[in-house]
Amino acid sequence: MTWEIIGAVSTVLGVIGGLVSVVFLILEVRRNAQAIEGATVQSLMNFEQAVFALLIDNAEVFLNGSADRDSLAPEARFKFDKLVQAYMSLYYSAFKQHEQALIDPEVWDAYLRALREKLAKPGFSASWQDVQASYPQSFQTLAKLG
Repeated sequence: MTWEIIGAVSTVLGVIGGLVSVVFLILEVRRNAQAIEGATVQSLMNFEQAVFALLIDNAEVFLNGSADRDSLAPEARFKFDKLVQAYMSLYYSAFKQHEQALIDPEVWDAYLRALREKLAKPGFSASWQDVQASYPQSFQTLAKLG
């Protein structure tokens, strides 16, 4: 074997090693992206469970307020408004994660459908009108389109 052949073989081996490294990096980036999406969805599910627990504990206030917020006594109305804020914070979290492409579009579509359903309730919508200023304009605009 001459030095030229040894040099050519080592160049080929170097290129193959580089290609293997690139393929490995691509696979790791994909796996990492999937792990981040999974963790993000899990985080949303945990947040959702916390909101649902609040709703279960305050079901009567939430149901009555969603139908007719003005019919609630001051204390119940305060509770209802806080429940609406908790709900909207959940949607805002999903909105931000959607904006950053951390959740699948299908997951975001489900949240968007649920948001539209909630905003169709007169009492929920009235409460949102009172608290929306505490959220960024981009989210307020989305909720108006809801």
